[in-house]
Amino acid sequence: MRILALFTLVALAFLSGCAGKAAPERHLYLLRADVTNQFSETMPVADIGIGALAVASYIDQPGLVIENADGSITVARYHEWAEPLRESVRMVLSNRVAHAIGKPVRARGYGETNWKQITSRMIDVQIQQLHGTADGHAVLVAYWAVIDPTQREVLSEHEFSATAALAEDGYDALVAAEKKLLFQLAEDIATALQDM
Repeated sequence: MRILALFTLVALAFLSGCAGKAAPERHLYLLRADVTNQFSETMPVADIGIGALAVASYIDQPGLVIENADGSITVARYHEWAEPLRESVRMVLSNRVAHAIGKPVRARGYGETNWKQITSRMIDVQIQQLHGTADGHAVLVAYWAVIDPTQREVLSEHEFSATAALAEDGYDALVAAEKKLLFQLAEDIATALQDM
């Protein structure tokens, strides 16, 4: 009987201690291009599109990722992307590339089953790294190619690798630095398109 009473008291003390602690606040982050493109309604349909977009499996998840000094990674439990990262990256790149070249860039098809066939160039992108580091930086490594979808021919292949220092500590600063790196990638893509 005493053992049961003691067990009950311990269980009640544990439960009351847990009930008194508030769960950490969850923070959700969006990647957005921060510019709007003012294209005329009479402008022709976009002939450039973002095709395949893949992200490395270690970042293809809700939590923001930090690489520790020993090479291991930490995934944030309460600091997460508000939508799948590959979708955010697709929208940021299409918007920023369009802004840089002054032409619309399709992020995806709009009901057409053959939308890849009505574009003259597709941009395929692989994001290999997009994370923070223990020393206060953001890292982006990406590979991308310009594709002629009708001929199924690779017109050019490119690699992009850059880091950006965080303006301050915290996940807000990490997201801002990662966004800055994606903007640089978009500028790189736009420059290559204009040179073709």
